[in-house]
Amino acid sequence: MHPMTAIDKAAIAWTIAIVVVGVAIAGMGGQLQSTSVTQAIERETSMEKAIETKEKLMEESMEKQKEMIEPKVTPEPEVVEEPEPEVMEEPEPEVMTGPVTVEVSLPSGTSVPGCEETNACYVPATVSINVGDTVSWSNDDTAAHTVTGGSATTGPSGAFDSSLLIAGGTFEHTFDSSGTEDYYCMVHPWMTGSVKVS
Repeated sequence: MHPMTAIDKAAIAWTIAIVVVGVAIAGMGGQLQSTSVTQAIERETSMEKAIETKEKLMEESMEKQKEMIEPKVTPEPEVVEEPEPEVMEEPEPEVMTGPVTVEVSLPSGTSVPGCEETNACYVPATVSINVGDTVSWSNDDTAAHTVTGGSATTGPSGAFDSSLLIAGGTFEHTFDSSGTEDYYCMVHPWMTGSVKVS
């Protein structure tokens, strides 16, 4: 057996050292490798989550844009047909029958001549009525007057006479026969009027 030389011993020591260092590096490499793999898996998982979130956000954004672009369709209201209204026949207007009362005014200022020029001593100066109707005279002047059947030239006819009618007073007469009845004021003979009865 050859005795080991110092160089041999040094070579063995170096070989052992290299093996130990190699084993240590291999062990660290495995540890490093497992750490890198774990980190890579974590990175991949977080990337997948990020991609999912991004896709979800893009979908929501697309939906909102679609809603904004597409016009909203409002459903048309349901048409309800109403039944035809019943046609009501209008009743014929009632013809006024029976006696009526016609009003005549003795206006203010008639106690002074001048109203005869405009036929305004009795207003209206001439009235047309039917047999059975009534004429009502009201003294709207401050002076007293009369409503007397007849004329200033021929005198009273006796058909009707209010006698003295004071301011604010009224006189009525119902006409029972047809014809024309003239009348006047005995106090102010220029005041004349007539009633036509048919």
